[in-house]
Amino acid sequence: MEAIRPGTAPTLPQRARAAAEPAPGAPLEKVHLNGLLPLETPKDAVETLVEGYGYAEFPQCSPDGKRIVFNVVGDYDTSQMLIMNADGSDVRSLFSGRPLSADSVQGWLKTNKGKTDEQGSWSSDGRAIYYRSNEKGTFGIAKFDLGNRKVAMIVHDPALNMKHPGETHDGWIVGYGGPPGKQFKTSEEYSDIFLANPADGSYRLITHSDGSVAYKHPSLIHGMVVAHREPRGGTETKSDLVQIDPRDGSEINLTKTPDADEKHPFYNDKVGLLTFHSDESGDKNIWISTPDTTRRVQLTFYGRAAQSPGWSPDGSTIYFVKKLERQAEGEPFFARQADIRAVDVKKALKDLAKQAKARWQDLRDRGSEDAAVSQARKSYEDYKYFLSRYDK
Repeated sequence: MEAIRPGTAPTLPQRARAAAEPAPGAPLEKVHLNGLLPLETPKDAVETLVEGYGYAEFPQCSPDGKRIVFNVVGDYDTSQMLIMNADGSDVRSLFSGRPLSADSVQGWLKTNKGKTDEQGSWSSDGRAIYYRSNEKGTFGIAKFDLGNRKVAMIVHDPALNMKHPGETHDGWIVGYGGPPGKQFKTSEEYSDIFLANPADGSYRLITHSDGSVAYKHPSLIHGMVVAHREPRGGTETKSDLVQIDPRDGSEINLTKTPDADEKHPFYNDKVGLLTFHSDESGDKNIWISTPDTTRRVQLTFYGRAAQSPGWSPDGSTIYFVKKLERQAEGEPFFARQADIRAVDVKKALKDLAKQAKARWQDLRDRGSEDAAVSQARKSYEDYKYFLSRYDK
């Protein structure tokens, strides 16, 4: 792992990516790559929980594993949170409890025009949802108490859009934020990671960007913060995952992949693994890795983005967003369709290990180049390694 100086953009060489767009008429559920034949997303391991609701995003599972909160985007300044059972049943408005369906959700969003309440995450006791809200014009962090159903803005600073809250082990809030953008006051010019005290609304930054990078989507790992670090200002270098010490802001670059974007990391303590999305194979797909990312495997192989993964508490399932089509030029992002899906990690690893073994043996039997055979064998061994962790 490589230590990097906070607030400076990495200067790493670029490599050409061996990825191709799906051929005309090809299924959108596959990705076609040069080099090794791609594996297939294990169909029996993936379940669609929410479809037809529009642009759904950011699924997060409750500490007891029974419910999921997510949000649906209506337009540039409208987004609202929904809650459902972990199997995708009984979808309701988080705040009002109103039952919702694919047919009714867009009309419901119109009644909430101008309200952005999204990116919900659970308190450690499962009694509240923390989320970002534009109630005061710029984004602050709010809390919804599931017991008394009261809403309170707990952290807000008009000079700092605050987003993506999560609760730390000692009851503080970790999130990211930055100076409001010049074009849209709910966007930011760049962003840093902050820690906030929900008792009095005070906060402190633990990163200090000079504007050339943005730190986003923090979560916790062994008392540290893991996030992605995104270059700003037109550089072609892509995001890496970084581990940040909240005491002094020191960083470790976990991925060091200048030709691939890794984003949205979440750690699960039960299985001791990270999940994140990466476009290393051509489009955003779901990956898992060891905490230092030195060993990792891809779980989905779609030709359209699969992103924003979140764990079930026991680490058996990853919930994620699956986009269904690319956006036409000039069309707003919220016009996309995006489903909420769930992948059974053990089932997926078992299927992918079988596929990877067959690929390796086929290359070996056909007398392919040693490098390709070696790469295919390592892929098989990596899937077996992660599967063994679920067989314990």
